[in-house]
Amino acid sequence: MDTRFVPGQPSQMTGALARFLPPIELGVVEELLRPYAAERAVVLDPFGTSPDLIVEAARCGYAVVTAVNNPIVRLVLHNRLAPPGAVDLQAALAELAALPKDDGRLEGFLLGLYQTTCASCGQELAADYFVWEDDIHEPVAKGYACPHCNHVGEDETTATDRQLARSFETPGLQRALALEQVAPQGDPDRDHARAALRVYPSRALYALTTLVTRLPQLDPDGERRRAVDTLLLAAFDAADSMWAHPEGRPRPKQLTPSPRFQEFNVWRALERAVTQWAEPSEPIPNAEWAASVRPEPGTVYIFPGPVREFSATVGGEAPARVLTVPPRPNQAFWTLSALWAAWLWGREAAGPIKAALRRRRYDWAWHAGALQLASRHMADALHPDSEWLGVVPEAEPGYVAAVVSGLDGAGLRLEGWALRADDGQAQFRWRRRDVQRKPGPLDLTELARATAEDTLRRLGEPSPYSIVHAAVGAEWAAQGVYRALWRAEGGQPVASLNLALETALGQRSDFVRLDQRQEIESGLFWLTRPHTPDEPLADRVELSVLAALRSEVVWDFVALDRKVCLDLPGILTPPRGLLRACLDSYAEESTPGEWRLRDEDQADARAEDLEEIRRIMHQLAPRLAYTPAVREGELQWVDEEGTVAFRFAVQETARLWPWMDPMERGLTLVIPGGRAALVAEKARRDPRLAERLASGVRIVKFRHIRRLASDTTLTRANLAERLAVDPPEHKDPQLPLL
Repeated sequence: MDTRFVPGQPSQMTGALARFLPPIELGVVEELLRPYAAERAVVLDPFGTSPDLIVEAARCGYAVVTAVNNPIVRLVLHNRLAPPGAVDLQAALAELAALPKDDGRLEGFLLGLYQTTCASCGQELAADYFVWEDDIHEPVAKGYACPHCNHVGEDETTATDRQLARSFETPGLQRALALEQVAPQGDPDRDHARAALRVYPSRALYALTTLVTRLPQLDPDGERRRAVDTLLLAAFDAADSMWAHPEGRPRPKQLTPSPRFQEFNVWRALERAVTQWAEPSEPIPNAEWAASVRPEPGTVYIFPGPVREFSATVGGEAPARVLTVPPRPNQAFWTLSALWAAWLWGREAAGPIKAALRRRRYDWAWHAGALQLASRHMADALHPDSEWLGVVPEAEPGYVAAVVSGLDGAGLRLEGWALRADDGQAQFRWRRRDVQRKPGPLDLTELARATAEDTLRRLGEPSPYSIVHAAVGAEWAAQGVYRALWRAEGGQPVASLNLALETALGQRSDFVRLDQRQEIESGLFWLTRPHTPDEPLADRVELSVLAALRSEVVWDFVALDRKVCLDLPGILTPPRGLLRACLDSYAEESTPGEWRLRDEDQADARAEDLEEIRRIMHQLAPRLAYTPAVREGELQWVDEEGTVAFRFAVQETARLWPWMDPMERGLTLVIPGGRAALVAEKARRDPRLAERLASGVRIVKFRHIRRLASDTTLTRANLAERLAVDPPEHKDPQLPLL
């Protein structure tokens, strides 16, 4: 059931709304669709959560048909497909600037809301942002670039700054207008909308309402209206209190202010939006989807509604290719989308997502049910041989469980999966389930225990809860367990999975937890009786990287990543940090983005090194009155009484598995100096290795053996001390002079 994980180039995720959209790695969509390139079949995305996925599929030449129920995401998607021109955005900004306000221009009025003085020259100017402490509810710092003296920086606020901020705190007409746009008197969602508005500082809400209430004075249409909407959307996004300072809050999920946040100047946000959205890229043809449309390659067709309505418009005799990012609950974004849609286009436009105002929290059980219902509509509409590909970013245990249980309950069969837990990225492959599994007696705890044990044995090393949880969840989906649980009265598949796994992992006769942090999600788990586990994943990753580097002259990181992921699929998908550590150990970046095997790590060069080090150690033994002997791959130094005094293993890699048996004591592992940081990384990941390195296996580097060979003060008495001088860090130790 393992499938190859397809890595890509990590997305920078910058620009307006980037913090709310799925972080899809660049190139993943193209690589996932590569096996079907000859078909150029229609790609269906029933959830439409990721504009990046849709754009990349279209640029690969596929016709993409997607349902996008959220009008805010539709605007973002339209802007990605046909980026608004810089001329249109500049013209829209100029029109907004020229709107009348209080006997002046709107631009001057909005800048005046953020009036301050320069701490260097004392001249008046508009701050770019203020920094607020939420607990004292006032701004404590301000950031600006003074146009008079060129002073740039962040300074403490003055009493005048704080007084200006407090002047907006009294509830007034502007806040009432903002609320009225979303939920008028008598609307059952009015209290929920009022609560949602609290995420905006009063001054920001005043500025935004001033903008929104003047939209009718513009009355633009076509591209100019889209440009205006784009600028305003960027301002809406920038003005809330979830922009933490200075550490950032890159992916807010709950609609709560950050304890220390930046209040951005709304007009400056409008100005920045011009460069954020004016992308110099070729437009992609797009149109509204209808059942009568014949999809054309390279074109995106957008259905402006929910999956249950969209599913009635698709189908046919040919199998479809579904490629999607299953929705992830985001109370902050969904609630803000309802506010923003109402402000831009009126209350009716917000109708499809207005329910988000009422729900303050989304649990994974609720989300699994929503995914099951939505996916069932689509699965029933498609050809039985249709394949589903799912990309799941931010793949925390609850999200993964909701996805696999929801789609299994919808009648899909999980055929393959892969997880890169350290990056929170998962990928899945499903097909329609051809045989309906009849619910039978299920020992859920035993199912969880057996899968967890098999997973840890295959990984060969202690692993975090997220990996074990995903493995158990995927196995249940492959066996159709969730479908049986959904059919059971009061079935709660996600809760059943969590309970069964926690019960299984709590059985100390089978599993041991290698740390004692309070939350189980933060734990590392291993087998109480490992028996014969596979070679640790870390060692297998190293060997795969080395083989790849010796097979090709030049690699870029993504290509190498894909090669190693091909060697180690599914649950064995290598962590990107470990892969990077292996690459740093063996290769150098000869030119930016191009990695080559170091000269000293070429196979012939290392073979000569190994021969030299073994020869030196054979020659060094008699100097200290030891007899060298080679036994079972070790070089042993034997004293006069026939006792093995020292044991050495000389190797070119940082492969530690053969020497990590609990009975191994007194071994000295001799490795190239370039492996030192990799050894340290492996020990950081695996507490067993750290313990063994601390109490059992000693590691020294090739260069240290060469030093010892030339050390005239070396004796039997100080040999152990001199060996210990060379710890496995990235240091170049000095031998003691005396």
